[in-house]
Amino acid sequence: MRTSFLIFASSLIAIGAVCIGLRSGYIANVAYALEDLTRSEISVENPPLVPDTAREQAEPPAETNDDGAVDESLHAIEAAASAVAAATDPTDYPVELQIPSIHLVSPIQQVGLNSKGEMDVPDGNTNKVGWYKYGTVPGQIGSSVLDAHVYAAFSKLKYLKTGDSIYIRTKNGNTLHFQVEETQYYRLSAVPAVTLFNRSDARRLNLITCAGSLTKDRSTYDHRLIVYTKLVE
Repeated sequence: MRTSFLIFASSLIAIGAVCIGLRSGYIANVAYALEDLTRSEISVENPPLVPDTAREQAEPPAETNDDGAVDESLHAIEAAASAVAAATDPTDYPVELQIPSIHLVSPIQQVGLNSKGEMDVPDGNTNKVGWYKYGTVPGQIGSSVLDAHVYAAFSKLKYLKTGDSIYIRTKNGNTLHFQVEETQYYRLSAVPAVTLFNRSDARRLNLITCAGSLTKDRSTYDHRLIVYTKLVE
């Protein structure tokens, strides 16, 4: 049996590489994802712990009215979908994040996994934001994930509110407009990895950073802030 995408295991709850001062967070405990991962079809029997998001969706058959003519409203829907698809090439990677409401303009760095199998995060001495390159490309169906340290690029992320605009500039010069749907705080042990990485009902962009208080060993924060956004189509 074959599948086009994989839901992350519930063990990916320790989302922590975006915490203050350290790169030893707990995002996505991906035990056997490798640097040479491909986006080809994979088997359920031996899946990598990353989503396969680049496969094309089969087009639905055209609907007709009683006269046998293609419904004009369907044409309009398909035209809009084609326009979005043209502007969201799955190889058109993100290069810059812009959030006007908090005066943020940050370069985007592709990140994978660190030596512990956790999602990496850009150096806190920079203003860079990390995009999880094994996941969804922003603008595609699925959940793209961006991270940054709470003391660096995402220091003002907590001020975002529902309705705020977020923009992604891509390497091909396209600009994608996302809008904040909600912001949520989670205990470190309760971060919903599936919702963060694998929700595939729309073209989503999720931003995550640390929140709350330092843990007893001062290695991370005890909460995470996630900002959920969706592409404006």
